[in-house]
Amino acid sequence: MRISQRCGCILLAGFIGLLAGGCTPVRVNQKQRLADPIMAFDHDHLHSEMMGHIITPREGAIGGFSSVGAGGCGCN
Repeated sequence: MRISQRCGCILLAGFIGLLAGGCTPVRVNQKQRLADPIMAFDHDHLHSEMMGHIITPREGAIGGFSSVGAGGCGCN
């Protein structure tokens, strides 16, 4: 029983060590590349918000755009 607990602790410590190795600060030259506008998910945030407001009620099956709980075609 003690051997399995010790082995589990060693594996857990190794796993935490692997995860902590990924926590490194971003260098200056990497910040410039990540701040490039082409890396943005959508170029025009206002346009995507407006389209999400229109598409969400119309396409009830898509979901995930906002918290609007409507469905169907959007007809009155």
